[in-house]
Amino acid sequence: MKNLLIIVICLFFIQCEPVTPQQSAVNKKMIFDNFDYEDIVGMVRINPLRNGRLNELENPIISLNGADRLVLEFDLLTDQFENLSAKIYHCNKDWTGSVLRDMEFLDQINNYRITAFDYSVNTVQPYINYRFDIPRPIISGNYILSVFRRSNPKDVLFNRKFMITNGIVAIDQTVRVSTTIDLREENQQIEYTINYGDLIVNAPTEDISTVILQNHNWNTAITDIPPTLIRTNEGFMEFQHFDLQTNFPGWNEFRFADLRTLNMAGRNVSKISNTGDAIIAPLLLDPSRETTPYSLNIRDINGNFVIQNNDPGEIPLNADYAKVIFSLNSEPINGDVFVVGQFNNWQMTDANKMRYIENGGKGRYQANLLMKQGYYEYHYFVKSPSLPDYYFEGSHFPTENEYEILVYYRRPGNVNDELVGYKKFKSIELN
Repeated sequence: MKNLLIIVICLFFIQCEPVTPQQSAVNKKMIFDNFDYEDIVGMVRINPLRNGRLNELENPIISLNGADRLVLEFDLLTDQFENLSAKIYHCNKDWTGSVLRDMEFLDQINNYRITAFDYSVNTVQPYINYRFDIPRPIISGNYILSVFRRSNPKDVLFNRKFMITNGIVAIDQTVRVSTTIDLREENQQIEYTINYGDLIVNAPTEDISTVILQNHNWNTAITDIPPTLIRTNEGFMEFQHFDLQTNFPGWNEFRFADLRTLNMAGRNVSKISNTGDAIIAPLLLDPSRETTPYSLNIRDINGNFVIQNNDPGEIPLNADYAKVIFSLNSEPINGDVFVVGQFNNWQMTDANKMRYIENGGKGRYQANLLMKQGYYEYHYFVKSPSLPDYYFEGSHFPTENEYEILVYYRRPGNVNDELVGYKKFKSIELN
């Protein structure tokens, strides 16, 4: 009887002992932007899947009623599998979180297990490649996809933006030289009209708003653009400003790094070194293009990137990672210099900030970034109180850029912004 009592007491304490998770969850502030929370996050992209083919050069936006769907693909730089889940957040037009409940923009429970994954094969940098078909929301607008551990949204790994449009509004546009005379050689001016048809619009300047993106860079987006003409009886708005409100610097054609093979140096790559623990890929020393005349030497992909492996093996599982060394020939400037492109969502963080290095009386800016095999385009972006962003690149009207116009609409009495119009076009159409 005494032994039985001891057993019962032991079982009681065992059942009451708190369960310690394998890894304690970390509360991380929700950031409604493209953002990586941990260093183990490698390549991440969201692209449309159309007719069974993933369109790597297309932006993460699809039609509400179309056949396309969005696919997330990403790597975690580890050989330890983790149980991952995803959640979708609905956002306002300014990318703040909306007040809509999940059931108002989704027809499923908003917690999705990510079950498709594979381990890298024969790579110096081990990683696990995950793939996830993003459920289509039931209303148009801005969205954030958040990926996290063990069904715990507070233990988030990264967030990415995507958009759903319903295409109600018709958009017409033109790209012209700036109407500001001293910027005619540098800037591109976007002028456009929208026809919102039968939408119920009580106050056009409040109910409808537009955004212009250059090369899908949200950091330089132009927002809060007032119309220059409204014809409410026709559902028509015109945006034809004669100041700088819809001007973008043309910048220059993008620089590039061809890392599709890591067995030999590709174009703009100085050499490839494999130490056994890491692959090192220093690029050729880049010159400043500040005073260089404009020349369309290549047809670029407007700062985008493509994951591609020309070495023997299967993409993406045999595509390796390399430490890519960017070097820019320059004297030190009054400001900070960053390597930017769509591969890092145009973000300016410590990870892609360049450091000035002097060697033998000569100096250069340098940054080391871990990048997956592929073809990458980039610019050197300057943050300075006295120099333009494009200081090292130059800015020219003839530069070919990709633009997007987005039209948002809030119905009377609603609390959410719909994305009712979307148009993508280039500043110069090349044949």
